[in-house]
Parts: sequence; C-alpha cells; structure tokens
Amino acid sequence: MAEAGGNNVELVYRAAVGDFREAVRASTRASAAGRWGRGLLLFSAGAGALVTVLALASGGTPDAQVLVMPVAAVVGLVLLPGLQARLLHRRAAARGLHRTVLDLWGVTVEHDHGTEHPARWSQVSRYAETPHTFVLFSGAHAPRLTVLPKRGLPNPADADRLRAVLDREGLTRL
Repeated sequence: MAEAGGNNVELVYRAAVGDFREAVRASTRASAAGRWGRGLLLFSAGAGALVTVLALASGGTPDAQVLVMPVAAVVGLVLLPGLQARLLHRRAAARGLHRTVLDLWGVTVEHDHGTEHPARWSQVSRYAETPHTFVLFSGAHAPRLTVLPKRGLPNPADADRLRAVLDREGLTRL
C-alpha cells in the first residue's frame, strides 16, 4: 500500500513457481551471457539437426555426437530454466509469507524467517516487467533477481504506482 505522497509500495504474497519462470526468462533476455547462451544452444540444435538430415538424405547414419547436440540443446533451452525456476521457488517458498516494501531506501522483504534488504536503489540498475511480475536486477557480473509478483499488490492499479517508483529511482526498463 502506498503511504501519503505515494513514496512506498507494499506487496504481500507467497512465492509461486510461475513468478520464477517469468523471472528466469526475463533474466535470460536481460543479460548478454543469457542471450549468448540461448543463441549457442539454438545454433547447436540447428547444426545437429542439419547434419543429421544431411547424413540421412545421403543414405548414411549420423554419428552419435551429432544426435546428442540437438537433445542437449533442448535440455538446455527447455528443462534447465524450469529446474532453475523450481529451485528459486523452493528457496522462497520455504520462507513463507512475504511482505515486500519499496520505499525511498530500496527494497525490504520481511518473511517468516526474518527481514532482508535485497537491494538499495543504488544497487539496482534495471527492471523487467512480465505479465505477472516485476523483476529487479542488481549486480553487474552475477545479477541478483528480486521478484515482485503483481498479485501481491492490494489492487491492480498499484502496478502503475510500483512502475512509477521504479522509474523515479532511475531504473532502466528492459
């Protein structure tokens, strides 16, 4: 809930795996390493499929290594992000109910196991908005994600106020 003047936004929620799926996807798009990794996996899948088709078309049998390339790429593109989201969800869900406040200082999260200060505004440089979350990115080389589910807001109009707070703090929207 916003205080007078609209300086604070509060969210109350329990972690959901879907929130982390969206956050992992946003993180992949937000980082150069994520984009390169996804590109390399797509290239590997395409190259493996092409070599397999060419070998079969010429009457030969593709090598086992060539067959592994597209399978490994699919695992990397489909299964690993889902597993990562489940791991992040498991850690957050173990903390119970979350009460997150965005104020002039930064982000504060209270949960069943204590209070965390995951980010000061000076540490957060960018954010992404997905259909169901806002994802804050802090740290340059090892980005840290702070997931803010929109369902945790008291009412849907508060998403505009949350967006205004992020813009006021000078965060780049991805």
